[in-house]
Amino acid sequence: MRSNYAHLVLLDMVIYETHRSGYDPVKNVQDFWDKYPLSTIKNYIVALHPNTSDKEKIKSNPQLSEFSVDLLRTLIAYLMIHTHQMDLGKVSISVEVNKEEIETSKTISDFFQRVSPSNKNS
Repeated sequence: MRSNYAHLVLLDMVIYETHRSGYDPVKNVQDFWDKYPLSTIKNYIVALHPNTSDKEKIKSNPQLSEFSVDLLRTLIAYLMIHTHQMDLGKVSISVEVNKEEIETSKTISDFFQRVSPSNKNS
């Protein structure tokens, strides 16, 4: 596989792993917060912008800036909910918005599971 596309496959695989038996979202959350302090998360989000020193490039992609702020805000909110032992059950997230994507990723995950049953990475 061409190396410039490998990172895209890796991101897709993160979605597909949610369908594997033994998938533990709590462990993923714990591992994330153990690995990344807030300052590092913020620095990485800034680094992911195409060129944060070029104001014109930032203006040409306002969705990326908005998403980055929203992502950081959401991660901090999850951390605060956890540290203050708040009830996450009050959060109502519409499954319908992502239902088709979840079903598609399940189909693709099932395909890869059938094609490569001896793959040690699955």
